[in-house]
Amino acid sequence: MLDKPIVIVDIETTGASSRYGRITEIGMIKTDGQEVFEEYSTLINPGKTIPQNITLLTGIDNAMVQDKPYFDEISEDIYSFFKGCYFMAHYAVFDFSFIKRQLEAEGYDFRPRLLCSVKLSRSLYPEQKSHSLENIIRRHNISTTSRHRAYEDTLAVYGFIQIAIKEKGLDAVTNSLKKQLKYKSLPPKLDIKGLDKIDNSIGVYIFKDDKGIPVYIGKSINLRNRVLSHFSQATKNNKEMKITTATADVEIINTDSELEALILESKLVKKFLPIYNRKLRKAKTQTLLKYKLTDDGYKTVYIENVKADEIQDLSEIVGVFNSRREANKTIEILAKKHSLCNKVLGLEKFKGKCFGYSLKKCAGACMNEEGTEIYNLRFDLAFNKFKLKNWPYPGPIKLNVSKSTSLIVDNWNLTHKIDIENDTVDEYDGPLNFDIDNYKIINSYLKANPSRVYSSDSESLTTEALLKEPGQKPQTKP
Repeated sequence: MLDKPIVIVDIETTGASSRYGRITEIGMIKTDGQEVFEEYSTLINPGKTIPQNITLLTGIDNAMVQDKPYFDEISEDIYSFFKGCYFMAHYAVFDFSFIKRQLEAEGYDFRPRLLCSVKLSRSLYPEQKSHSLENIIRRHNISTTSRHRAYEDTLAVYGFIQIAIKEKGLDAVTNSLKKQLKYKSLPPKLDIKGLDKIDNSIGVYIFKDDKGIPVYIGKSINLRNRVLSHFSQATKNNKEMKITTATADVEIINTDSELEALILESKLVKKFLPIYNRKLRKAKTQTLLKYKLTDDGYKTVYIENVKADEIQDLSEIVGVFNSRREANKTIEILAKKHSLCNKVLGLEKFKGKCFGYSLKKCAGACMNEEGTEIYNLRFDLAFNKFKLKNWPYPGPIKLNVSKSTSLIVDNWNLTHKIDIENDTVDEYDGPLNFDIDNYKIINSYLKANPSRVYSSDSESLTTEALLKEPGQKPQTKP
């Protein structure tokens, strides 16, 4: 069918991650799609215990592989088998990630071009809802004696190709495979046509599964390159492999600026809670670290849990964390780094001097031996990185994010978008409560782009006035 033979391969493993799992069985068939040239099959000693759930699925247990060769003993045979051939598997990125990692560990540079029988099935039988090997076998009445065994599953894929050639024609199968080679490293469930519409503009991308549920949301100033980079990393990164395997559709939302993309990404992640967006998921409550003075005048901290949308006065907040454990760990690290007193900070509850005083790691705040002024300066220095600041302007500001777009920002939130070319104004929807992620995004943008800010010293400057304000004169605040 193609200019080179195809090696259809299937493996069984000790787990789903190529980083931690190992191959327990491999089966390979070398073919041109119509005739089998060579076969290879063997159990492999993974050098680690096979989990019980894997044994229940595959039937392969520790006793079966005990006397079988280790991967390094047959690595040359496996590498040579693929020489000058294409690599094909069902959900190819999974099998390839294991084989590539273990071959590279033995010093082999393994870079065959990939073909996927899931993509082939989706291309030739788009009317079918499922393209799992189990359903393909059932749908096409493919004879198999043992599922979830490497060689038998390889034979099933080969059998599917024969049936596809018979039902759809050799040219249709060949053209489908050639299209895969043109669009390499794409998710097996994704329709290639959808990618042609993505260009290198600014915006947000949403990866959805076959039920339309978002599994990952991201942003980029070069959308096409960023989207494709996820898929190209699938064989090297376990998270990217999971994202690639799950993705059946990509939705694109274009924005006029990177700032809008960042804010929109954060908002959508909190709305849909995609399974692979752990960092931007918003907790229902936030752990605040606030400062106060002790009776002796030393600055200390206390922890307060509040609802995430009820954070208001930022002046007393010296840190926002996802848990008490994270907050306490930060206090311990900062105390050690800046020689702060554990007793003053509430880390030690007993009476008398703190433990660090005896080790000369505390200058004596616990014994009133260190002046409050010096200690409090060191406290401020320690927590400066985590401290939140109140909105530094007397009112809303205008950000000139591009030649055609300006944004109105007030109290760390986007409130309006101005389309300069068309002379239109859109109001951002949603509550304007404090959001820690919006704060970080906007604060970082203001620091990096002071010349884009239009403000006024007048506290009477309103949003309505800014919307009508023709001037673009920058007037930044420190």
